Amino acid sequence: MSMTMRKRPERFDAQAARDAEALRRLKVQKVLTEEELARLQQARLARFARGGVDEKKWKHLKRCRGSECPHSSCSAACIFGERKELNRVVRQTRRLLKSSPALLHFVTIVDPTYFLQPGQLHELSVDGLFQSLRRRLRDAPDNWKAARVIGAVDIAYDRDADKREWWAPHLHLAIAVEADAKEVRRVLKPRRPAPPDMVGRKFRPVKVKPITSLANAIGYSVKPTVDGREAIWDRRGNTDRRPFKVPEAAQLEHDTWMLRMRPRERSFLSGMMVLRGKVVARKKG
Repeated sequence: MSMTMRKRPERFDAQAARDAEALRRLKVQKVLTEEELARLQQARLARFARGGVDEKKWKHLKRCRGSECPHSSCSAACIFGERKELNRVVRQTRRLLKSSPALLHFVTIVDPTYFLQPGQLHELSVDGLFQSLRRRLRDAPDNWKAARVIGAVDIAYDRDADKREWWAPHLHLAIAVEADAKEVRRVLKPRRPAPPDMVGRKFRPVKVKPITSLANAIGYSVKPTVDGREAIWDRRGNTDRRPFKVPEAAQLEHDTWMLRMRPRERSFLSGMMVLRGKVVARKKG
């Protein structure tokens, strides 16, 4: 009598597991377990199926179980692959920023010229956004030549008090630089004026906070999720924002946007670079 051999379950990627455990020890928020990653992966694949996305573009993701990547070219839409790459970068850049004697800042940069209407997220130029940031860094004072910067494009889906919705890409950065918060805001402020449909709306172009937990700040700066932010009026008549559930159509739009990119393609490094799979400091000059 023949017996059917059971296929042994694939082992979760050992390096990914070590990186995740190391970040948990550093108290980094929202470091996901294997089970949580699997649920997010299946939810994304289900949205592709319901949304009628051509299966040829994402069927390779069905094979992913968190083991060593079976593909020569992974996609940022792979929950396992994207989180593995980001966790590794968080660990390695933390060491480099921690070894710097410079001041540590957490920075958020909002440039309304990159805001997009629903259905237009595919038009976002990550390279263009990064080139604009690099120009500002090149024009910075000499004390910025030794700066180390790690961050990423963060995607928010905003709903205004008048119920108008739009994509609001922005940058989160962790920076080690010998400069105070005032100088950081001046150097990194976007140079282009707000587009006509955003004139009159209040945006703080650069927010700067001191970093108290370096690993957590870097982890937040590169997070790959899309957040919904709804504007509300408080009792004083000021506008505040509260989270809301991103509509499925918008979530699917973000999924397909990630599908066209490689892992870590949203991330930004300055004063550091990836060499043979490791983040190392760039030589000055």
